[in-house]
Amino acid sequence: MANSSWLFVKQSESIWVERPYGTTLIVAGPGKAGRQQRDFPDEAALDRYQMELAERLASDGWFLWGMNRDRRDPTTSAHGTAGRPERRAAR
Repeated sequence: MANSSWLFVKQSESIWVERPYGTTLIVAGPGKAGRQQRDFPDEAALDRYQMELAERLASDGWFLWGMNRDRRDPTTSAHGTAGRPERRAAR
């Protein structure tokens, strides 16, 4: 599976779930201290865990804000600013 990611938000906190390669899942957040990397024996086990995680987050009040976006890549901005010049750039 290609690199996939999901961003869950709740008030001012966020949880980033990423499948960077193979059967690895990374869950970062909430906060700076929370980061887990899990490796699964196969795709089916990873899919089951990911669905359970999403259901648990939703039942705890988390909202799926976006998916398949890199937070550090301006070309995948959720705010439609991709392709526009950076406003803070030196003039």
